[in-house]
Amino acid sequence: MLRFYEEALNAGREEAFTELLAPDVAYFNPATGTARGPEGVLAAIRGLRAAFPDLRYTVEELIAEGDRVAARFTLRGTHRGPFRGRAATGRTVEIGGSTHYRVAGGKLTEVRVFADFLGLLRQIGVD
Repeated sequence: MLRFYEEALNAGREEAFTELLAPDVAYFNPATGTARGPEGVLAAIRGLRAAFPDLRYTVEELIAEGDRVAARFTLRGTHRGPFRGRAATGRTVEIGGSTHYRVAGGKLTEVRVFADFLGLLRQIGVD
């Protein structure tokens, strides 16, 4: 789980997406939309990174039970590219959130993101 945050999300190491995500992974994120497969998840994260190139997730807490993992995180970044129709503002953002995962065969098969994206939009000046 920590490899996914550090290598895939924070470092942007594209190979980590195929190494850590199942071929048919289902990804649900209100900020980037729904995606399937490692390439779909990677495309969604690329879009987020284009808007916030210094994007950084800090894992605050992990809880695992059976095939489920819940992660509470803080997301920080600087708005340097278009996001949801809003031109870059140069503003720094910080939001909290959690992601629920399902794991099978050592790979992530389901990813559901719950984060304060309304707070993020307000921080970049969207009313």
